Amino acid sequence: MKSEKAIKDWYNQWHSAKRENAWRPYEAYPFFLNYLNVKPRRKLLDVGCGTGYLLKASDLRGLETYGVDISKEAVKIAKKISPNSKIVVGKGEDIKFPDKFFDYITCLGALEHFLDIEKGVKEMVRVGKDGALFCIVVPNINFLFWKIRGSKGTKQQDINENLLLLKQWKEIFIKEGLEILKIDQDKYFMKKIKIFSSINPLGIIKRGTYKLV
Repeated sequence: MKSEKAIKDWYNQWHSAKRENAWRPYEAYPFFLNYLNVKPRRKLLDVGCGTGYLLKASDLRGLETYGVDISKEAVKIAKKISPNSKIVVGKGEDIKFPDKFFDYITCLGALEHFLDIEKGVKEMVRVGKDGALFCIVVPNINFLFWKIRGSKGTKQQDINENLLLLKQWKEIFIKEGLEILKIDQDKYFMKKIKIFSSINPLGIIKRGTYKLV
């Protein structure tokens, strides 16, 4: 397991190199707000906020927005992208906000990279109000697309990535006091596959198969 410093250094270097293109584009984030059916004038926290695109989309919906990320370079970018948001450098396992403070909490593709996943979930529960809604995106180790491609995990697997079964994720969430209302597949990576990005017939068949799977 990597040290906290090594993980911070990796993300700082990644964000310094990729800047606002480090993760998904802005257009990918309003989906999550629709999923939560957010209401204006309520508080949202994005844990592992990265470039801040979700915060920007939330601000445009009239929400009071907050973010936390382990990378100081990510926070610099996020503050420029979503200047109305209150964004701090910090760990998801030690969120520097009061108890029962937020109406919505999101954690999109970050929880699996925590050094202490259960503590991270516990912290998110702590800062959520009674009845708060959570949207958490995590990887299923049995993701068929990875199996077809012969890969396992994301580009972050070399620094720190915990891949679990869906059953294991559910057990963690329930143990820490969350009620699971709905489970859906994150289809973002499928949408990225452009079947006709080239005219090579074998490439078209390969990309079409990936998208179908």
